Order: sequence, then structure tokens, then C-alpha cells
Amino acid sequence: MNSEEENSTESSRYHRNWTSFAGLVLMVLSFLFGFVVFIMELISGHGSPYNGFLFIACSVALITGFILIPVGMLQERRSQKAGHHAASLAEFHLDFRNPEHRYATLSFLIAGALVFVLSTVGGVKGYHSTESVEFCGQLCHEVMNPEYVRYKESSHARVACVECHIGSGAEWFVKSKISGARQIVAVHLDTFSRPIPTPIHDLRPARETCEECHWRRKFTGYKELRRSYFLSDEENSLHQLRMLIKIGGENTTFQKGSGIHYHMLIASKVEYIAKDDRRQQIGWVRTSRADGSFTEFNSEDYPLTDEQKETLEVREMDCMDCHNRPAHQYPSATASVNASLEDGAIPRTLPYIKREAVLALDTRYETPEDASTGIANTLREFYRTEYPEVYNTRKGEMKAAIGEVQRIAATTVFPEMKARWSAYPDNIGHLNSPGCFRCHNDTMLDTNGDPMTSDCTICHLVLTQGEATNQVNINIEKGLPFIHPEDGFEFDEFTLCDDCHDGGGGIY
Repeated sequence: MNSEEENSTESSRYHRNWTSFAGLVLMVLSFLFGFVVFIMELISGHGSPYNGFLFIACSVALITGFILIPVGMLQERRSQKAGHHAASLAEFHLDFRNPEHRYATLSFLIAGALVFVLSTVGGVKGYHSTESVEFCGQLCHEVMNPEYVRYKESSHARVACVECHIGSGAEWFVKSKISGARQIVAVHLDTFSRPIPTPIHDLRPARETCEECHWRRKFTGYKELRRSYFLSDEENSLHQLRMLIKIGGENTTFQKGSGIHYHMLIASKVEYIAKDDRRQQIGWVRTSRADGSFTEFNSEDYPLTDEQKETLEVREMDCMDCHNRPAHQYPSATASVNASLEDGAIPRTLPYIKREAVLALDTRYETPEDASTGIANTLREFYRTEYPEVYNTRKGEMKAAIGEVQRIAATTVFPEMKARWSAYPDNIGHLNSPGCFRCHNDTMLDTNGDPMTSDCTICHLVLTQGEATNQVNINIEKGLPFIHPEDGFEFDEFTLCDDCHDGGGGIY
């Protein structure tokens, strides 16, 4: 046997090692597993939120196996050459005159190209899967289920999660994946917060996400708002309210309805400092105008020291400071029950059903199953003891009411994550949480000691209320004074609604 034949024989034995064999097995298994997942997805017609991870894992395994094969061969070659001169240990050459070298090189290149194509396809498919709404909402079911359920009920339900939470560009994609990796670890270690804390402090600025669709220069002017409230009396009396909301926008001298979107005008800038992570306790506000002038306000309720003014974040207001729950709103118990009473899903003929339904929803439960059972037992027991005739003769209405309240609980209250309306205050309005009144209150004073405006007509005008829903000849500049529906009290001065209202049974 000549030297060339001997080298060829030795070369043919280099792949006979456990490392190369493990690499080959890993490549075959990862390819077969990825192929099976792909076929199952084609047959079912829809993807699973877990498929993204599976495709990425298969791609990584395929590349790893491919690398292990030549690594094992080099290790085996070194082992076979162990008795030779040291210089020969590092010697490596290709001789294309040797048929085996030509065959090995060609096989390696073909296999490498195949691995590259397959891993690229798997990686791209995995990437698209990780960008899907199902991946964001269903992969970590316990953690994200409340947000996912509320997202599907929102006006942004056709907007993918990543369009708001990541946006375009590589920088924020990388940031989101790093953050996501930390969150995956927290889920596996069960160290995540319940409920998930908000706001997200490293969220991409709204001007780079929200304003891809919404245009701050657009002048909206007035927008009519209708609300139906049911009182907590025996008859569940209806109280209706019609208002004009002064949205505004970039105003001109010929347009009326300027109001709330003053905060977003191009020529002005509103900044603030919050004392708490939830941005509910505002201690300082500054409004800067186009001519360079500005006005500063300091809160007597949440005063800031000079050191805090230097160290705490000075945040420029954007969409998310008011529209802080654009796709994940948790309607309060009172709002949900009002809506169901108006739609007829909860029969208004059941005495005190408004009050009792809200109280049942506002009870703390340990699990969704406990909530469903507790609601049914609470409502049945109330009518059994207080209205036995209703309990015995109106089973159908009671069943409908219980079923609807259970549905409300299943879609708005999530005991396993302690997620509910009180955990996520909505800054639009000021009924159940401070909202607008975080800044617009009588203790936020400028340098002259004058309060920031808290005149109700700056933002909205009452048109009709109570039973006078067809009233005409309203002063469009001033509207009507707001009459509290429970006691007929006329609000003629600044009042904090959330001193009494909490969205639940607190007012009862």
C-alpha cells in the first residue's frame, strides 16, 4: 500500500468518532423534528405560539450538529497522529488530486449549503413566529393571559403587539429580545410580579409608534360622548349623560373645540416629574411655549425636594401619559355592569341587581373557578334571603344575570395575576382614579400661588343628563352644571371623583 492510499485509508477513518457521530445524529433529529412541526402546521392551517421556539431550536441544533462533525474528525486525526512529530499534529492540507479529498470537500460544501438554507428558513420562520400576537399572548399563558384577553377586546385588536411594543428598526428589536430573555428567566423561576407592573419605563416613545398611525396635528374639535349609568336603588334607575368632549388639536383662529390635546401641540411642551413608579403622584409640571416662556407648577400634595428634582426623571408628555391603556383596558365593575344592563344581558327587573353584581365582582377570589362559583353563590343567596319570591319564581332571569356577571369576571378580573381595574388605573378621565386630576387639581400651584386650571368646561361640556336627554338650546360655550345622579347635588367647584368612586363596591 503506497503513501497516498494509506493517507486515504486513514482519512476515511477520521469520521469514526463519537463527536462526529453525535453531530450527525443531532443534525438528522433536528431536521426530522423541524420537518414534522412544519408539516403539522401546514395540515392544521395555523401556527402555534410554541412553534417559533421550536423552529429556532431546530436551526441552532442543525448548525451545532454540522459543526460537531468536522470538529470530531479533527480530534480523531490528532489522536491517530499522536505518535508522530509535534509539527505533524497541526498539519492540515487538502490535495484535490486525492479522490477522497475531492469527495469530502464536495460533500462538506453541499452539506454546508443545505444546512445554511434549512437553518435560515427555520430561523426566519421562528423569527416571524416570535413576532406574532399568539406568541406574545399565549406562550407564557399565566403571565400574559390577562393582557392578551383585554387586547382582543380593544380597538387595537388588529394591530400586532410588536408594532407598539417594538416598532421598526434593529435597535429596539435587540432591546426587546434582551428584555424578553430576562422575562423568560423570570417566568421559569417564578419570580415575576403579580400583577405585571406598569407603566413600562423602557417603552419606545409614542412618537415612534403611536404616531405611525395617529397624527397629532389633526384637529378633532368636539366629540360627543354618551353614557348610561344605573343607580344602586331597587329599581336600578337609569341615568343618562350626554357631553361634548373638547379634543382639540393644532388649533386655528376659525376652529372651536380646543381642549385636551393642548398637551400634544407641536408648538408647546409639557413636562412633569412623578414621585412614584406608576406616575400617579405628580409633584412638578412645566409648560413651555413657542416664544420661550414657561410656567412651573409644584404640588402641595406631593412636594419634591431640590434633590428629587435633580435626580428623578423629567418626562415630556406624550400619548401614553393619558392613553396609558390603549390596548389593555380593564373596565371597572361598575362600567361593565352598566354596559350589560344597557344591553339587556343583565335583566334590569331584578331588584338591586346593579349593586349586587358590582359587589360580587369586587370580591377578592383566589382562582377564576372560585370567582365563578362565588358570584353564583353570592347572587343566589342575596335573592334567597332578601327576595324569596324572586328566587323561587324568576329562575330564568337570575340564571341570565349570574351567567353575564360570570362572563364579565372571566374577561376583566384575573385572580391568578391579581389583574383588575384597580391594579391598572386608566388615566383617560377621572372617575375611578385621579387620571386628569393628577395634575389638574387645586393643590398644583404656580409660582404666584395660583392653581392649575380645574375648570370642567376646559375639557368637556354637559349637554343633557338624567331624563332630559332631548333637551335643546344648550349654551355650547358653557354647557350645563353637572348634577350628581344619586343625590341631585350640583357640582359648582372642583371635586375629586375618586374620593368616593373606585370602580367597585366602595361607594356602597
